[in-house]
Amino acid sequence: MKVRAIMVPANELTVLKPNDTAKDAIELIEKNSFLSLPVAENKKFIGFLSKQFIYDTFFREEHHDIQEFLSRPVSSFIHNRVEPVRPDLFIEQAAEIFFNNKVRFIPVVNDRDEFLGIVTQNALFGVLTKIYGMHNSKISIYTDDFKGVLSKIAEIISKNNGNISNIALIDTEVMGIQEISIRVVSNDTDKIVKKLEEKGFKVREYIKN
Repeated sequence: MKVRAIMVPANELTVLKPNDTAKDAIELIEKNSFLSLPVAENKKFIGFLSKQFIYDTFFREEHHDIQEFLSRPVSSFIHNRVEPVRPDLFIEQAAEIFFNNKVRFIPVVNDRDEFLGIVTQNALFGVLTKIYGMHNSKISIYTDDFKGVLSKIAEIISKNNGNISNIALIDTEVMGIQEISIRVVSNDTDKIVKKLEEKGFKVREYIKN
């Protein structure tokens, strides 16, 4: 899946302009309970602005007249913490950007650098949760032979009316042992776990949803 599928279009966003005042920005942010807002003009993404950044600047520069300070334009507070991405970026790549940059949203632009919208953390993690079946039961098994046991595990789950929604392989870095984390959809995951253990599989963790 690509970010265009979960992007919030620019025409649905509250967007600041560079000439807006800091006071206007704070009022917009507080009125809508935002943490930060994008700044754009003439379809050009310029940067981010957060209420916290405005206040931090006020105390860092040791201003004494708050009204005069808040009359400054938004352009004097804009800060960019991440480069815009293209709409065909894969959501897994977007997740890595969020992790590495600690931003609240990622701007999206087209090939002409026109501002198209943003990808939010909530939208991204919501779809990742669905993709990886995070709401399904989880069974974790230790093994030293991933290729040899995976088909057997899948067969046991299938024979006991279960469906696998996701499989992840995790290297424990201990004596060649690997952990197979399986998300399962079933009306009776207790039975599946019991059958796996009867066949000699070491179920390390079982989370029932």
